[in-house]
Amino acid sequence: MTNTLTDIRDIRGLVPVPHSWWWVWVVLAVLVVAAGIAFWLWKRQKPAIAAETSVPLSPFEIALAALQRLREEYPPVEEFYTRLSDIVRHYLEGQFRLHAPERTTEEFLYEVSRDAALSQAHKNLLGSFLQESDLVKFARFRPGQEDMQRAYDAAEKFVRESASLVTNHQSPVSA
Repeated sequence: MTNTLTDIRDIRGLVPVPHSWWWVWVVLAVLVVAAGIAFWLWKRQKPAIAAETSVPLSPFEIALAALQRLREEYPPVEEFYTRLSDIVRHYLEGQFRLHAPERTTEEFLYEVSRDAALSQAHKNLLGSFLQESDLVKFARFRPGQEDMQRAYDAAEKFVRESASLVTNHQSPVSA
C-alpha cells in the first residue's frame, strides 16, 4: 500500500504575474480621445445655438441675400425668372403684408393698385417686371442676357427703393 501522505503534494509558491500595465494606458488614451472629441463637438454646437437666438432677418435682408444667391448660381432662364419673381413676391408679402405669392399677377397688381404703400413709379416697375416674368414662365418667351440683367436690376432696384417706404405704410395687421 502506498502512503497517502506521499500522494498529496504540497502547494507550490506564488506564480509571478507579469507587471505589464500597457492595457491601462490604452484605456486612458481612448478615454482622453473620446473626451476631446466630445468637447470639440460641444464647442462646435455653441455658435449654432447662438445663431438661432439672434435677431431674425428683415424681409429686405432676406430678399437681398436671395438676389445675391440667384446672381451667383445663375440658373437656366425659366428658373431664373421663376426664382426672381418669387423673391420679389415674398419680399412684398413680408415687407408690406401684400399677399403676393399665392395670387396671379393680375390679382396681385389689382391689389397693389388699391394700396397706397407703393408709389406709382414702383407700381409700374413692379407691373412690367412681373408681366415679363410671366411671359418667360408661361408663354415660353426666351429673353437674352441683357433682358435677364435688366430684370435682375429692376428687381434689385425695386427692393432697395421700396424698403424705405415701409415706415410710411401701416400694414393691415396693425391697422
